[in-house]
Amino acid sequence: MSAESTPQVALVPVKRYDVNLTLDDLLTPLTQTAAKLTQAGPGTAATPELAQHLQTLSDLAGQIKEVVGKINQIDPTMLAPTPQQPPKA
Repeated sequence: MSAESTPQVALVPVKRYDVNLTLDDLLTPLTQTAAKLTQAGPGTAATPELAQHLQTLSDLAGQIKEVVGKINQIDPTMLAPTPQQPPKA
């Protein structure tokens, strides 16, 4: 390969943003929607099968929150976010 066909590479500084999401930030909207649809009564969900999946989603989210709470009681740092280093150039 000649120098003429080698692509030029330029490192461009990119501003870094930190986004902190918690389990509640992710699960709460899902469980609220599922709960609203299952509590609204018959006919709200398109099918009984969909209603069952919505209930399962709500149940699983509750179980996950419970397990995470127990882990945090034992060791609050176990699931704590760790800052990631930017990739090295």
